Amino acid sequence: MKKILFYAVLFFGVAESTLAAAKQPTYQEEMYILGAISGEGLACKSQKYHKFELLARALVVSKAANIEMENEGLYQFSEGKVNAFVAVEEKGFADCATILEQFDNQKIFNSVLYSDGRIKMYDGKLITPRKPYDASKLYVKDREAFIKMDALYKKSLAKAQKNTQNAKKVPLKDARYDAFAKQFSN
Repeated sequence: MKKILFYAVLFFGVAESTLAAAKQPTYQEEMYILGAISGEGLACKSQKYHKFELLARALVVSKAANIEMENEGLYQFSEGKVNAFVAVEEKGFADCATILEQFDNQKIFNSVLYSDGRIKMYDGKLITPRKPYDASKLYVKDREAFIKMDALYKKSLAKAQKNTQNAKKVPLKDARYDAFAKQFSN
């Protein structure tokens, strides 16, 4: 997870001097990183998550040179998001205070998304999509859907844990293991 945070800092210009010397990420790598940052914000329930998600989706669409690239970018974004969410959860959300501080203070929040899909980044760079689109349709903040998704996830997790606990214990003793193990004992 610290690797994801490092890429987030690197990607969003906090370490701009390092960025000039470092290899620029490919479109797919950039989308994976955006997804990973989004997944951490989602897992830690950032107040700025919805704004980030809108800007990130706009970047996925606007930076793609064609529809195939956009589809691959969406896949990478989703993959990064899921992996980061699971990583935060597996650590018991222990790093959320640090994640939230870094997530909520990203320079990307100083970017402006225009209704036609153009994005004026925090550094003044203007990203123009290959064709104009209605940016309001990229992401709709639906609190009810968010709550239902979270409840469904927690229910599925509890069911999986219960099934694991109730699973029949099968001894791992192989019939020939004892004879095999004697070959190696002194």
